[in-house]
Amino acid sequence: MSNGGGRPDDGSGRGPAGVPRAGFALLLTLSMAQFMVVLDFTIVNVALPSIQHGLHIATTTLQWLISAYAVAFGGFLLLGGRLADTYGRARLYRIGLATFVAASIAGGLAVEPGLLITSRVIQGIGAAMLAPAGLSLLVTSYPGEQERSRALGTYGAIVSTGFASGAVLGGLLAEATWRLVFFVNVPIGIALLVASYRLLPPDPPGTRGQLDVPGAVTVTAGVALLVLAAVRAGDTLQVTQPALIAAAAAVLLGAFVARERTARAPILDLDLLKDRGILGANLSLIAVGAFTAGQVLLVTLYLQEGRGLSPLLTGLCFVPQAAGSFALSGPAGRLVPGLGPRRALALGMTISLLALSGAAVSALTGTLPALLAALFVVGVANRISQVASTLAGTHGPVAARSEGTASALLTATRQCGSALGVAIVSATLVAMAGSITHRTAEAMFIPAGFALVGLLATRVVPAGPPLPQAPQPHHLFRHHAGGLP
Repeated sequence: MSNGGGRPDDGSGRGPAGVPRAGFALLLTLSMAQFMVVLDFTIVNVALPSIQHGLHIATTTLQWLISAYAVAFGGFLLLGGRLADTYGRARLYRIGLATFVAASIAGGLAVEPGLLITSRVIQGIGAAMLAPAGLSLLVTSYPGEQERSRALGTYGAIVSTGFASGAVLGGLLAEATWRLVFFVNVPIGIALLVASYRLLPPDPPGTRGQLDVPGAVTVTAGVALLVLAAVRAGDTLQVTQPALIAAAAAVLLGAFVARERTARAPILDLDLLKDRGILGANLSLIAVGAFTAGQVLLVTLYLQEGRGLSPLLTGLCFVPQAAGSFALSGPAGRLVPGLGPRRALALGMTISLLALSGAAVSALTGTLPALLAALFVVGVANRISQVASTLAGTHGPVAARSEGTASALLTATRQCGSALGVAIVSATLVAMAGSITHRTAEAMFIPAGFALVGLLATRVVPAGPPLPQAPQPHHLFRHHAGGLP
């Protein structure tokens, strides 16, 4: 028998990899919740052309189906972690899950773009509550280091499949109707919500602390306006209006920094950004988010609109990228500490730059096998960059003081990078002339440019000797939450 926390009362009966049976049920429940969050990135990406045709959405509006989710998720993630600590992990997990499911229903029923984009914003907010609460529940439910390592290994493997599964499942469902890519979350979410009342450990009694809601609002609004400035630049092909919007974004982000300096319970410890390793890791992750999200959007449009592939075949074309990331999940954990964060980050960004340039050339020449090979290498490079940035962004005395915030910051910066990357790529597509095949192929050099910026950002990370051990697993998977491989 097991208790409410998912741990056995006696030593009998063990599940896979030595995880207790009841504990494995809890692990599977928490992993599937995070799987659903990751799934919602690629499952919608592959269905974008179908959604565009179904609702007659302009290209610059279409990108907000991706950016709205990423901005809301990234902007509210730090607040979500704080809410989990303050109001209870299990309580916030259920609220986030219910919010995510309700927004999925609204998205599937939407009949005009504004309602669909609004549902994506609410989905992002739900994910920002669900992801940190679920991961905290997982880490605290397995107190032993070896037990936690096994649990997190299983968790990471399940979550990593969300990228490929989302692409393939999105393509399969879009063959029938794009609305199914939203409705598919409903039965999964309801099943997880019911299971949570049986499996989640109860929240410990505690006092409620203060929350920096104004901080979360200002940073989210600032990032949203920054993305909007990029979109309007593509719409208008002028400077004045986008510059004014960007200036407003800068004011809001400045207000966020000022707020965090004086807030009693700041959502972000600004001392983190004074550490060169943490700052460099987050700058690099903005680039990783930008080139990954931009590349996924461009490849989707190129294959469906340019090459005439079905949504299902398009989804299958993303399997090599997921396979590259998954194949290096173990070796990267050993390679990165041996090289040191700075050299490992530079290696990952260099490989990304070359692979993305190769993908662009492959698209221009119409060579699909070469494009798939380039996507595999992108997946490998992304895994190296992710592990290296996590190690750099959670290493040192400053990060040790604010481990949860440092880890959540990595995810938040990557999601903001994703939103900006999609916005810039979409604006570029609108500004370019020619067929969709030619435009998407040429625009693939834009993600390569993001990788170059990320390579330059690695210079901020201090040069140092190799580290004696690999990063802690909960660092790696806390960062992976909600992101792409």
